[in-house]
Amino acid sequence: MPVTVKSRIRSATNVSQLVAVESRAKSTADHYQTGVKMSYKGKLLVAHPMLTDFFNRAVIYVYKDDSAGTMGLVLNKPTKYTVKALIAERALMYEGREHVYKGGPVTENAIFMLHTDEWYSQSTSQISKKLAITSDDFMMQKLAMQQHPSRWRLFAGIAAWKPGQLTQEVLSQYGWLTCDANDSIVFNKDGERQWNIALQMCANQTIDSYF
Repeated sequence: MPVTVKSRIRSATNVSQLVAVESRAKSTADHYQTGVKMSYKGKLLVAHPMLTDFFNRAVIYVYKDDSAGTMGLVLNKPTKYTVKALIAERALMYEGREHVYKGGPVTENAIFMLHTDEWYSQSTSQISKKLAITSDDFMMQKLAMQQHPSRWRLFAGIAAWKPGQLTQEVLSQYGWLTCDANDSIVFNKDGERQWNIALQMCANQTIDSYF
């Protein structure tokens, strides 16, 4: 790969530059397709700047991707609804200041916790080497007892795709950019800043992997 391509992505200063380099990398990679289906589990999906509606500037962590379909949680859309209020609905007390995030447009009344895996509840499932997901009433009781993971977020709803649907969206002109996730981008960032940082991560990783 010419050195100038990598230097462009390292020095890119705005969204349009990042997406342009990402698109060029994808186009070049089309010449080297292996036919092996990529698994999106454990990946970040970062919305293309032209993607609108609910997923505008969204960052999604994919926790399931198999023959039945794909599921993920939108990381960067906090609501005004607090975890304290959610737990109070169950006649329990909690004094934290965390907010519930809008995890996606599917099953919006269901509450999910994405968290580090040293903590568990009744329905906890390991989804990566360091992360797990939980969705049950007992997790609320544990939070009320100040028993919580070292890192966590609560989400209302999920994002979901039918088999093959996400791949089509990733390959589309204005679909999703993808990259590997890490704890910092999942738990330490928020809102549009999280999207901008994730976008830079995707562009850097794309260049490194394709070239």
